[in-house]
Amino acid sequence: MTERSVFIRGCLYLQNKKHILIVGAGYAGLHAARKLSSSLGKDTSITLIDKNDVHVRLSELYEVAGNRVEPRLVATPIKKYVKRASFLKGEVKKIDFIQRKVSTDADILKYDYLILAVGSEPEFFRVPGTREHSFPLWTLEDAKRIKDHIGSMFVSAQEEQDAGRELLNFVVCCGGLTGVEVAGEMAEWFVALSRKYNVSKDQVNLILVEALADLLPTLRPSLVDKSKRILKSKGVQIMVNSPIARVGPNYVELKSGEKIMTRTSIWAAGICANRIVDGLGLKTFGRNRIGVNKYLQVTDHPEVYAIGDCAYFITDDGTPLPQFVEAALQTADCAAHNILAELKGKSKKEYKPKIHGTVVSIGSKYAVVDMVNLPLIGGLAFSGFLAMLLKHLFNIYYIVRDLGDVGLAFEYIYGRVLSNRR
Repeated sequence: MTERSVFIRGCLYLQNKKHILIVGAGYAGLHAARKLSSSLGKDTSITLIDKNDVHVRLSELYEVAGNRVEPRLVATPIKKYVKRASFLKGEVKKIDFIQRKVSTDADILKYDYLILAVGSEPEFFRVPGTREHSFPLWTLEDAKRIKDHIGSMFVSAQEEQDAGRELLNFVVCCGGLTGVEVAGEMAEWFVALSRKYNVSKDQVNLILVEALADLLPTLRPSLVDKSKRILKSKGVQIMVNSPIARVGPNYVELKSGEKIMTRTSIWAAGICANRIVDGLGLKTFGRNRIGVNKYLQVTDHPEVYAIGDCAYFITDDGTPLPQFVEAALQTADCAAHNILAELKGKSKKEYKPKIHGTVVSIGSKYAVVDMVNLPLIGGLAFSGFLAMLLKHLFNIYYIVRDLGDVGLAFEYIYGRVLSNRR
């Protein structure tokens, strides 16, 4: 008997074949595609969909914004990593969960299993002016825009004898992981920029503003104190208990009424699930994340899985799964395993998150490490150059193990350790 085929707007499918669609090629989606494609036979096809054709390592964007590395070192063509799966560049417009169809701006694709790995985007918390006047750091284009803008501020300051405070005041909004990494990176770059454009370092103000009582709320207090000391030694001004009320074209206004005059406010105050989730009609929780069960299946749609930042999974301690890279990779592993298990008639496994900790870099040579759940030793906390080295090793490990790209690993080492763009 020959297999029947069906043609849907440019895509030819064999009806007897199982089709797995993955929407989103970030950490979670790409990892799921690679995991599935390494284990499935010819009777199953995989299509990975993303509106971009490059995989961007978002956790390294602050290095691009701070002019430490070239943009090409954090972005690689997706097709390079999905050789056993199909890649479709397109933006998802609609998902019909009853007919099991995904409509993009290029095709309509049918699926037997669907993995939603649509990721997240900046959360502005309805603070007036943030969307219009601040600089989020969430895409490669964001990072380039910040880098170019900061350079232009120093150029303008050099050209204006009496440069106003607006030009050389730089505000990083939020003292979480991203905010601290951005502040540390910028502090180092500003030294080089001041020298290049003959601007006195005393004129340059880098201000880290946090609404809570302290920075880095997920880290143990000793590491928070060390982080603050190193930031201050680099010239970063730290303002805690300072929620932001409004952002304008040339100021950041705090709820206390104080105004910081600036043309540069970098917004790093949190994330929410990608806005595509709004139109899917799924049950969502906490900043628009998709509700999933213990197997990462979407509520009411067992053939659909949600993974990574867009999935709302409650851990054993009653808190939502953190939106970390490690969590994204773990959820991708679990969803891929469960789809494979269903295809082979085996039992699915529950997702058991095991987040090992956090590494926060503060400039190019210093970091803090707060690890938990380590084999034999349990927890571990330290800081300094060795902590920075550990962060590099984690990134290289991802590049080699998860992407399988040894050449990129060598480029990483050269770009971060052996060269100096500044």
